[in-house]
Amino acid sequence: MKKRVLFVLLTMIMLLPFIKVNAGNMDSYIDWNLDRSIIAHQIRDGLDHTTRLAMITANGVTAYCIEPGVTADKASYYSSTTNINEANVKNVDEKKLSLIGYYGYGYKNHTDKKYYMAAQELIWEMFGVTDAYWTDTSGNVINIDTYKNEILSLVSKYEVAPSFNFKDEYMVGDEFSINDKNNVLEGYEVVGNDNVSINGNSLKVKVTDGDNSFTLRRKENGKSPKYFYKNGYQTIGSFEFAYNYEKSYSIDHFYGRIIVDKMDADNKNKTPSSIYASLEGAKYGLYDMQGNLLQTKETNEDGVAVFDNLVKGNYKIKEISPSKGYNTSKTITETFVGTSTKEVTIKSYEEIIKNKIVVTKVLDDPENKECTKEEGILFGVYDMDDNLITSAKTDENGLITLELPYGKYVLKQESTNIGVDIVKDRIIEITEDGITQNITLVNHKLPKPEVKEEFLPETGKSSFGLIGMLITSFIFGFVYEKKRI
Repeated sequence: MKKRVLFVLLTMIMLLPFIKVNAGNMDSYIDWNLDRSIIAHQIRDGLDHTTRLAMITANGVTAYCIEPGVTADKASYYSSTTNINEANVKNVDEKKLSLIGYYGYGYKNHTDKKYYMAAQELIWEMFGVTDAYWTDTSGNVINIDTYKNEILSLVSKYEVAPSFNFKDEYMVGDEFSINDKNNVLEGYEVVGNDNVSINGNSLKVKVTDGDNSFTLRRKENGKSPKYFYKNGYQTIGSFEFAYNYEKSYSIDHFYGRIIVDKMDADNKNKTPSSIYASLEGAKYGLYDMQGNLLQTKETNEDGVAVFDNLVKGNYKIKEISPSKGYNTSKTITETFVGTSTKEVTIKSYEEIIKNKIVVTKVLDDPENKECTKEEGILFGVYDMDDNLITSAKTDENGLITLELPYGKYVLKQESTNIGVDIVKDRIIEITEDGITQNITLVNHKLPKPEVKEEFLPETGKSSFGLIGMLITSFIFGFVYEKKRI
């Protein structure tokens, strides 16, 4: 047991150099330089307490007296801490104290010692000095109001965060710059988003498809306020940085989309030129400007295909394969999708498959050993459900010329000349564009009906014959009528 306790103690002793503590033990060197030409006046409890201007340093860094009326030990070591409570300083606005010291002497272009005087005076006022002023050795007042006001102005703006007139939302891929309305952006740095940067008072943003939130934080230097204390002497403070302050922002984003709206080129609407055709099932490709295929989509029953989740940019749209009954469009459409054009509609007018149908109607005349062209013969084109599509008559050359769209049809002869037959129905199929189908229809003359001769029965061999019989019948009838009268 004793060996175990001894081991634990030895381990703790070995780790002591690595244990971080806020408070130091006489680890900081405090000194100051006197400027005997400037006299500080502190009015405390109605009395004017005067001292020479002493510009204090702690470990070579500008520092300030924060306990007026208490003696400071010159050229000696103090203990240091970042916790003001350990320095026995109570009931003080530590944020304001650190800001005054930070914006005082040594901040940016604050190299005039009047900035030191101004910051020191403002700190004294925080610790009960009702009035303070500065004079030269002749008693002339040294006016440092301008320096005090500048420090106080910076103090008041420290927690004024940048403000921007962001739009409600931005498109993914959009890049924009926007100015800070409060004009304090230069004092901040971006945290948590590599797509956001600061240039002076302008914020540059690239909108991505991920998290577009970010934080603006007061620029840090890895330092913090320090307080130096020593028994029997006043506390000293140095302020190479004030304190952390930040504000978070979020930018809403959206995607763009391209809508392909397929239409029939002949009708200029959604009705196909053929009952057998359809606007559904056409495949379209979405390409970047280098010709790389990004997405493929097929049209729905309304002839619509939608490319969505698009980032800002230029795109190309091309038909890869057509829907039923249509030709593949050779048109390549270029378009841009952006913040103000987040939804683009492309009208795609599609050409239906068509054939030229040439019907030649002739009459076979074997007696004259020739085929003659027949004019005025009516033909009808029907769909497969026997609905009439169109009709036409042959011209003087026996021709009918039609243009039919994609599908399967029945060609029927509707009329004929006397003594001529009617041809059988013909099936016409149109599946490939640009073809001329020549159809020759041959009619034939109907055979003449047989005429049979009928004779009366023979009654003798008299030459009186048939004529005599007719005359005899006529006379007999006339006499008979006269008798009746």
